[in-house]
Amino acid sequence: MRPVRLRVEGFSAYREPVDVDFAGVDFFSLTGPTGSGKSSLVDAMVFALFGRVPRLGGNAVAPAISAGADRARVRFDFEVGNTVYCAVRMAQRTSTGGASVREARLQEGEQVLADGADDVTEAVEELLRLRFEDFTRTVVLPQGEFARFLTATKAERQGLLRNLLGLDVYTRVRELARTRSAVAGERAEGARRALETLELADAATMELAVARSEALAELVTAVGEAERTLSALDGQVNEARADAERVAGHVADLTSIEAPPQLEELDTLFVESRSRLVEAEEVERAGRQGLARIESVLSELPSGDQIESWRRARARLAELEARLDDDALEQSRLAMAAAEEELRVAVEHLADVDREIETERSRHATHLIAAGLRVGAPCPVCLHEVEELPASLEPVSVEVTEGRRQEALDRVESLRIAAANARDGLARLEAASAEVEAQASEVREIVAGAPSREEVEELATRRGELDESAVAGREALVGLEQETSAARAALESVADASRRLSRQLTAAQLKVAALDPPLSESDDVVVQWKDLLAWKEHTLTRLGEDREATLAAVEEAVAAADSARKDLADLLAGQQITPVEPFSVQVATAHQAARSLVDSYQRAAEQAEELTELERSAAEEAAIADALAGHLRADGFEQWMMAGALTDLVAGANDLLGQLSSGGYSLATDDSGGFSIVDHRNADERRSVNTLSGGETFLVSLALALSLAETLSAAGGSGLDAIILDEGFGALDDEALDTVASVLEELTERGLMVGIITHVKELAARAPVRYEVRREPTGAQVRPVT
Repeated sequence: MRPVRLRVEGFSAYREPVDVDFAGVDFFSLTGPTGSGKSSLVDAMVFALFGRVPRLGGNAVAPAISAGADRARVRFDFEVGNTVYCAVRMAQRTSTGGASVREARLQEGEQVLADGADDVTEAVEELLRLRFEDFTRTVVLPQGEFARFLTATKAERQGLLRNLLGLDVYTRVRELARTRSAVAGERAEGARRALETLELADAATMELAVARSEALAELVTAVGEAERTLSALDGQVNEARADAERVAGHVADLTSIEAPPQLEELDTLFVESRSRLVEAEEVERAGRQGLARIESVLSELPSGDQIESWRRARARLAELEARLDDDALEQSRLAMAAAEEELRVAVEHLADVDREIETERSRHATHLIAAGLRVGAPCPVCLHEVEELPASLEPVSVEVTEGRRQEALDRVESLRIAAANARDGLARLEAASAEVEAQASEVREIVAGAPSREEVEELATRRGELDESAVAGREALVGLEQETSAARAALESVADASRRLSRQLTAAQLKVAALDPPLSESDDVVVQWKDLLAWKEHTLTRLGEDREATLAAVEEAVAAADSARKDLADLLAGQQITPVEPFSVQVATAHQAARSLVDSYQRAAEQAEELTELERSAAEEAAIADALAGHLRADGFEQWMMAGALTDLVAGANDLLGQLSSGGYSLATDDSGGFSIVDHRNADERRSVNTLSGGETFLVSLALALSLAETLSAAGGSGLDAIILDEGFGALDDEALDTVASVLEELTERGLMVGIITHVKELAARAPVRYEVRREPTGAQVRPVT
């Protein structure tokens, strides 16, 4: 697996979209301040492939989403063999504060190979042939583990080696073998217990059971034939009893037929009722005809309402003519003329008073002007100079004249009101007279076409007499109708009785229809009844003889059936079978029980064979599982495997350590698997790894890491195409750094892609391709350094 391109957005320190292009790169370095987001790029690659973030542990992804962002999205293009694949995952925050993977897919070009978080992880593991744990041990090396590996106790070293090399599979196989041994042992014990509970029959018991089953099989056939014979005899008994019951039923049906009451009196009652009805109908018809003649005469006379209307019209006309008073109307006209004349005189008097007032006002004005004249002064009227004063004029009292005018004016108003009232009164009288005259004219028209007063009274008298006769006729007719209805009801009652007799006759005939009663030639129901009763007596005599014969047949059939039933019961009792009907069911049940007993003996024998074989095979399986568990004990095969793996690991590490230390050091192991350092510069002195300096410890750890990566890659069958070292190189001196860089460069010549994450500028500068990670206000950014 070689990285080709990485795009992150909202992931850890990378809030904004960031692209890192690794195409054609063999050796690169990632540099930048602490916390800038260098390791987050490696986390993003692992998240895209496996859906997990190595530094978070477990399946937690929420902390990897950038602060303030609601989702993180990673796209990782990588190459396997000569094919480029694309893994995409998107994690989104949930309402509970966590996060879940909402988008996951693996593509080859435009073809989607897997969709969904679990399916993508499974497809990536199959493609890379590496699990998440293997990937982080080979491609992203956990360097911190190997510092502990050098100085750990034996138990700690074995645990670390077991986890890193995946040797815990043998522990799981050992536990599985122990479990299988226990399960196989339980199966064997179960088979033994089942064998003990089986009821096995010996040869004699089996022979007796088979003989009884065969005998009962023959008995089933014999009983079947006997039961069919018995069934036929029972059928004959039932038929004989049915015949006897049928004859008894016919006798009971005939006996139940009785002559109905009033059978003899019905004809007499019918004639009397019919005669009474005819007589009542004749009387009713005569009364109805007399009433019709009276009503015919009445229909030719004016109605009572018409006569009363003529009477009311003449009375109304007299009333209206009495209200027409010509004297009152004339007196009202004279009163109105007098009032208008008096008003005219008052108006003329008012005009005379007005003229007097005007004259007195002129004289008074002249007096006032003359009193103001002065000789030699201009006249206010003609404007000429006054030469002499006129004779003195007496002043006039205008107020007195004004008082007389008011009196004249009040009288005019009073007379005007009186004249208006006179006119209104006359108008009312004239209107009322006109209304009465109009009503009188209408009544006169009505009276003009009516008979005279004497004729009207004569018509009223005759009409009253005829009305009384009609009322009496109607009352009499009601009585006649009631008499007719009573006669009709009596005749209907007789008819109902006849119909009841007819229905009773029909019911009686239907009751004995099976005996084919004869049909009467008469239409009279009484005659029909008498014919039926005569036939009844004759038939009862014949049926008495038939009944005696059927009872004798029943006794004979019952005796034959009882004999056959006893013989069959004795046959069953001979085979120890309870003789309870149906006998065939008892025999079949006994035969089935016998067969079941034989089958159970046979099944028990077969089960015994199967259980014996199961016990043997389970015991053999338990023994094999016990042996496997013994071979895989921690101090056995697993110890041998770890020792071999450790030897291969140390051999591979010494090849690299020789280069890193310029041949100065090598690793050695003792029988307990402990590490020691061979100092070739000091006469191959062996010393503890605890005496190594920080730089030396890192070189040894790096050698072990690269060796383990090669070992895991070979063990997993997956070619190692890339290694990314996320480990501090600050403890190395310049010479060691140069050596490490040379070793890493040599790894690229083997076809490996090498990436390092470091703060050491000198080491980073040795990488042909460098990426610098910087913190900016919008989030971390990655820029190539040229």
